[in-house]
Amino acid sequence: MAFKERTEPIILSKLRILNKRMQLSDEEKRYLSNLDKGYKGELQFDAMTETLTSSCLILNELLLEVEKTTFQIDALIIFSGTLYIFEIKNNQGDYLYKQDALTSITTGVTIKNPLDQLNRTRLLFKKLINQLGYNFKIQGSVVFVNPEFTLYHAQPDLPFIFPTQIKRLHENLNNQPGSISTNHYKLAAKLVSLHQIESSNSKLPAFSYDELKKGVTCLACESFEVRVDGHKLFCTMCGHNEKVELAVLRSIYEIQLLLPEQPLTTPIVQEWCNVITDGKRISRILAKHFNYSNPKKGRTYTNPKYPTM
Repeated sequence: MAFKERTEPIILSKLRILNKRMQLSDEEKRYLSNLDKGYKGELQFDAMTETLTSSCLILNELLLEVEKTTFQIDALIIFSGTLYIFEIKNNQGDYLYKQDALTSITTGVTIKNPLDQLNRTRLLFKKLINQLGYNFKIQGSVVFVNPEFTLYHAQPDLPFIFPTQIKRLHENLNNQPGSISTNHYKLAAKLVSLHQIESSNSKLPAFSYDELKKGVTCLACESFEVRVDGHKLFCTMCGHNEKVELAVLRSIYEIQLLLPEQPLTTPIVQEWCNVITDGKRISRILAKHFNYSNPKKGRTYTNPKYPTM
């Protein structure tokens, strides 16, 4: 189990909701698609690191800052004598390597050379841990996890791990000598405490509450074609059903994620859910899961009673 588990990026979660409730531009849809693909690639890499049996600490998805400059580490593995940084890529297709970029042979589209990002991350991370009083050796690699990726003209001494080499990488990581100590745990805990939840550079499209489509979507197919049937929400498109209470909680999560300044009230949740018209039922769900202090009329709900909700 990782010392720090990976969670879906906030910007990705927000864009998923907006994509259901408003018309995104083609550029915004491509951005969403790239974020989703990148996240899936990271999860694929996590599946490999979760099987490591060597003495190490795995920290997934760190967004850190040093001297007012933010940087991201896709995966960090702390061993006794070395800290390993991994930049994870989920590109698909045939590419040509050039020092300044990777170029798709099929489309001609270029992407930045991931070595530039890796080198920047290593430099900033080294600076950060030195400021924290640590002096570990740092190694870094770019890992291409997609089995349908090929890169031509890349020198063999570059720190690239290709899909056919991931098994060998796993073996190498499993053979790292030494054991982690209290000092390593202190560093890991400090890095987790410094992790920022969301980057200030996140590209979220402008939107207003009124322009967002209201209604509960199906958990399985994301259709708005759902109806209330007793204590269940039934999707007329795919047949999936879900407890009304859970569907309301999903809707509340969407409101809080997209509109953190919006007071959480029964009318707002009822309007957002749309298909769930029973205000008393929504009030009971809110009172069950959230704290409140003001009178029943005009009541505003805050702070979940159950942090793991």
